[in-house]
Parts: sequence; C-alpha cells; structure tokens
Amino acid sequence: MRLFVTGASGFVGKSLLEDLLKEGHEVYGLVREERMAEFPKERKAKPVIGDLLAVKHFKNKLYGMDAVIHLGARIKFVGGLDDFYAINVAATSDLIHSAIEEGVKKFIYVSAAAIVLDGNSLIDITEEYRPGKMIRSNYLKSKLLAEDKILKRRKEIQVIILRPPVIWGPDMRIMEAFKSTIRKMGFPTIGDINHHLATCHVKNLNAAILQSLKSKNGEGIYLISDGEKVQTKKFMSELIEGYGMEMGNMHMPKKTALLMAGFLEFIWKVFHIQHELPITTLIVHLMGTEFTINDTKARKELGYRNVISIEQGLRQLQDV
Repeated sequence: MRLFVTGASGFVGKSLLEDLLKEGHEVYGLVREERMAEFPKERKAKPVIGDLLAVKHFKNKLYGMDAVIHLGARIKFVGGLDDFYAINVAATSDLIHSAIEEGVKKFIYVSAAAIVLDGNSLIDITEEYRPGKMIRSNYLKSKLLAEDKILKRRKEIQVIILRPPVIWGPDMRIMEAFKSTIRKMGFPTIGDINHHLATCHVKNLNAAILQSLKSKNGEGIYLISDGEKVQTKKFMSELIEGYGMEMGNMHMPKKTALLMAGFLEFIWKVFHIQHELPITTLIVHLMGTEFTINDTKARKELGYRNVISIEQGLRQLQDV
C-alpha cells in the first residue's frame, strides 16, 4: 500500500515507519522542516516537507495514497484551547477533506483514551462510555473536537480512530523532557498506591495501525491497550528505572496534587513558561485515578493482538 504518515519524526512516527516498511508498504512521511527529513530517509521512507497548518501546500502528495495515518499533533499537558485548535482540530479537518478530494480511501487517526477521563475511577471502560464532564485539559478537548470533525466525514472515507492510553516504549521524548526534574525530585505516587493504569506500548499501537490498514469493514472508534492490568506505581517505577532514573518515595494525596498542579499551571500561563511543568492536572488524573480499558472491540473487529507484553517492554528498556 502507498501510505501517507503525518508526524513522521515523532516518537510514534519513527517507530511506525520502521514497522510499515518491514511490511513492504511504500511510505511517505510528513515532516515540518528539511532537517527532520533524515528521520524518514533513515528508515527508507520518502520524506514530504510540509506544515499541517498549510495542508494545501502538500495536498497534491495525497493523490494515489491508499491511506492517511494521522499522528501529527500538538502534544502538551497545558495551554489554552487556541494553542491546540489550529493543529489538532482545524488542520485535521483540512487533512481529511484534502484526502477525500484526492481520492484516498482510508483515514486512520490516533487519538487518546484519556479523552474520557472525568476525575472518577474508570474500570474496564469500552468505547460506549461517555463522561458526564471531562477533566480540565485543552489538549484532550482538542482531540475530542478533532474526532468529531473526522466522524462527520465517515460516509465519504473509511474512518478508523484509535484511542491508546499512555503510549510508552524506547525514545520517549516526554521522559527526556522530565529527566532533570525526576533526577532532582523523583516522581510522586499520587492517590491510592494500589490503583491501575491503562498503557499501550508503541509497538502494540503500531500493530493496531497495521491491522487497521488490513481491515475492510472496521469503522469508528477503537480503544487499544497492552491488554494487561498494571499497578501505576509499579509500572512508573520500572519505566523510570528503564530510563536510568529513580522514582523515589514521595507520595501525594490526589487533592493536594490537583491543587499544586492548578497553581503551577496558573504560573505557567501568567509567565509564559516554555518548558514542561513537573506536574499538571492531566498528569494527576492519569496517575492518580483508577483507569483501565477494555479493547475487545478492536480485537474482534480489527483482529488486533498485542505483540509485546508489559514485562517484555520494560525488560527491553533495561537492556538498552
């Protein structure tokens, strides 16, 4: 298949290009700048220089593609809705519109399972779950708005939306961004030390995308996970160790963590701080609340199977 992948130089994009090429696909990877073009080239994919804010400038490259895999997004834990809307919503709308006009038959969008976080414990939720009220996160709000834009075009193009929870694996940029903070302060356990966290190794997300490409009848929203329950504290401790750091023994009640996160986000907004904050409302809700998902729908309809276990993935980090 001829495939067009946005976000080709990102954490997921780099890993996905590798697996798509192994499967024999012809892959075109969108990158923003010339200097980023080396990432697709290294994996023998064809780089396309372009900006999601100006889809019209590379629209012609979509002609002849069998599918668009849309990974590109602004991924930040804090910021106003305007900070996210242009890339995550408007550009997504432009991209699927252009794909339809150029005759593309399939549009695969990687969203986020955390869209459903509402501050309450969520246990084995399915795609049918609708939160009464989302947590305060303009990033997640923008992802939900993007999903709405995509689903409105489902009569014109096959649409598959994948919702992975915490995506992890080697070369996570977020771990690099938080490295200095974790080394100084550790990473707190938030709330109940026994609650669980939904996770998705990047290779398992890739497997779901590969199955989506093969699927003729798959349509709509699919939750994707590692297929295992894991304690948040245990998982985060071993993940952080895999990156050569220590989690430490700090524990924080969820209410206290939310107050601290809210204060830091206020300071971030007032002083226009550029670096990642050590703790945010989204991080607190992710790490401080029971959150597990049921991905049976993807396994039945797409034929998805996880290709790596949590234990294997953590062991690989230790071996790097």
